Amino acid sequence: MGDSIVKKESEYKDFYHKLREKIDNWAKDGRLQKKTGKWTDPFVQYLLVLPDLAHLMIKLLVDRQVAGQIKTYILVAMAYLLSPIDIIPDFIPVIGFVDDLIVLVTIMNKIINTLDVQLLEKIKYYWAGKDDVFVKVKEIVAVTNEYSSLIPKSIYNFMNKK
Repeated sequence: MGDSIVKKESEYKDFYHKLREKIDNWAKDGRLQKKTGKWTDPFVQYLLVLPDLAHLMIKLLVDRQVAGQIKTYILVAMAYLLSPIDIIPDFIPVIGFVDDLIVLVTIMNKIINTLDVQLLEKIKYYWAGKDDVFVKVKEIVAVTNEYSSLIPKSIYNFMNKK
């Protein structure tokens, strides 16, 4: 039984690394930028934070000491992430996950801004990502605010270019 868990974890890591490599190649080749414009460049690397945010939110959701209001925010974010109906359809390569990222980051930013010291410590404890979660969330919020007016036009361009 223990061996199957180890095997599943290693398969997950292999899948994650393959996905990361694929996204890195997309960014290096500039294929996405050719269709959508330069605004997508920062989002390509930020999309790799999406699984880390989802993991963090699930950990907070099952923690009995996290307040009900925080869990409600998390449930809203997770419902959007899992919903087949999105603002930007997930079938659009890479860009399809930008709206998911924005929703999760917006909710996490709201949670972080509650300034509950015990909650902030839990966030640090559960965070599995590489960088500081607080810095990463603020970075993505800033980039989203900077590029938000370009997103609709770029989606239109992406859909019309072959």
